[in-house]
This record gives sequence, C-alpha cells and structure tokens, in this order.
Amino acid sequence: MFEDIFTRFYQGNHAIKVIGVWGKDGLVLEKKFFSDSFDLNGHIDLDFSGAELADIITKLDRTKTAAGSYFLKLVYRNNALMIYSLTRDYFLMILTDNNILEGKLKFYLDLYRDQLISLL
Repeated sequence: MFEDIFTRFYQGNHAIKVIGVWGKDGLVLEKKFFSDSFDLNGHIDLDFSGAELADIITKLDRTKTAAGSYFLKLVYRNNALMIYSLTRDYFLMILTDNNILEGKLKFYLDLYRDQLISLL
C-alpha cells in the first residue's frame, strides 16, 4: 500500500534503513527494509519499539502542550529513529544512519505527507 512512497523516500535519502507507518494502537500497517546488511536482530526490535512508542505518543497527545503534531528523534549508536505524526491515529517511523540530512528527510515528508495520509 505504501511501498511506492517508501521507495521514493529512499531514493532521496539513501541513509534510510527501515521506514514504516504505525498506528497508535501499536500495530504496524506496513514497513519496508532498505538495508540488506543491517541486521535488526540484536540491535532494535522495530515492532516492539513501535508499540512502545505508540503508547508514549498516545500519552503525550493527552497533554495540551504536545497534542496533534509531533516529531521525536532517538539516537542509538550509529542509528537515528525518527517519528513523525501523520494523523491523530498514525505515525511514520524511520530508522536511518546518523548521517542522514534531516532537512532533506523533512522535505520528502512534506512532499508525500498528503499521499501517505490518503492511503490510511
């Protein structure tokens, strides 16, 4: 469903390792891996992380100061895990190398956000 958009994200940002859309219920709608050499086992369990982050995001949304739109970035060793709000119920999670150009990634998010949302 999101594969074409995920591929376009990657074509503009080759530091992306994994990209996916999660619901705030903690379940992944779809994710795509771009790094064959990157072994997630023993590094980051994205399904578990997505579920845990969904819980945190839901709690933050209940506060007046953080409700609605958000961006979270977690740095782990040589990786960055970035979470962008899409809608009230869904978020985009991207695992990248630390050398990602965040402005470029944000440009692609702004470019494809409406398309991502229309597929939800």
